[in-house]
Amino acid sequence: MSAADAPTDAPTDAPTGNGAQAAVLRRALGWLSAHRERFRPPPDAAERAEPDVTVKPLGELAELMAAVLRRTAPGGREHALAGELLEAAWDASGRGELFLALARAEPHATYPLEMYAAFAGSGRRHAGFEAFARSAAATRSWHATEREPTRALAVLGAERRLGLAPHTDPAAVAAGTWLGGLPEPWAFESRSGYAATHHVFHVTRWGAAPELLSADVRGHLAAWLPAWTVACLEEESWDLAGELLAVRACLPEPPPVDAEWAVYAAAQGPDGVVAPRGPAPGATDEAAFRACYHPTLVAAFAAALTLTGTPAAPADPADPALPDPAALSPSAGGRP
Repeated sequence: MSAADAPTDAPTDAPTGNGAQAAVLRRALGWLSAHRERFRPPPDAAERAEPDVTVKPLGELAELMAAVLRRTAPGGREHALAGELLEAAWDASGRGELFLALARAEPHATYPLEMYAAFAGSGRRHAGFEAFARSAAATRSWHATEREPTRALAVLGAERRLGLAPHTDPAAVAAGTWLGGLPEPWAFESRSGYAATHHVFHVTRWGAAPELLSADVRGHLAAWLPAWTVACLEEESWDLAGELLAVRACLPEPPPVDAEWAVYAAAQGPDGVVAPRGPAPGATDEAAFRACYHPTLVAAFAAALTLTGTPAAPADPADPALPDPAALSPSAGGRP
């Protein structure tokens, strides 16, 4: 299946091309802004054994809003909203105190570092957490822990952002992922699809450095990404379709996807929400928020990447020359 076979059943009045992407970005940011307080972790988040529920949404908000901030023009409404959401997420973390509490509760877990790195990459720092992370990353356990390859790429990216030594060889890890193995295209399904998209996001630093993708992976995606995207759109799998549209924008020479964007944009609710599958919900109760926050974040991310083509700022403002965390109070977050 090629891009020419993209579904054509989008409403005839749906925006197309850049208009579709601009509308999706504007509406998604509006919904995220309206529900920003729902990303706030509960006060006892560090004591609960359910980080995917209590703190993961906050980390995803930070990572993707930092990317949107880099890819939107200063002075624009979208840029301002992304900045507000990123700062709200930092405040909701206690300006970094949450990550130190999480790390102390689970000293060998990597997710506090992975989430914190999104903030550190945008200049939001907590010296106490970074001191703890340096100690943890120096242990034999940190280096010996077995990790799924795509997750290892996430940890390597976090280590890079904080100036820590990589726990393993990044090139070898990238080659060992599902996408790095150049799999048969018909083996694509939901789990492998998310593994593929996150390979691209981590290797390209969330779209900021497309040239870091290996030539063989770029060629594989050029050949098969259009068909995978169309398949997800036909199945109304909006979350994965959005990630694949973002992957398209992470390629050095992105293929045209106007038809795909028209179908994807039509799935967005009038308030900006995007459902993981099927129609958008008419109202956002807590269950609907939990189901829809991620696909809506992805919608904003994919739209911002597609609209701009190249980042408006370096991949990580604090990379490679991170501010010296010793200049910060060990118990205080905030930017230097």
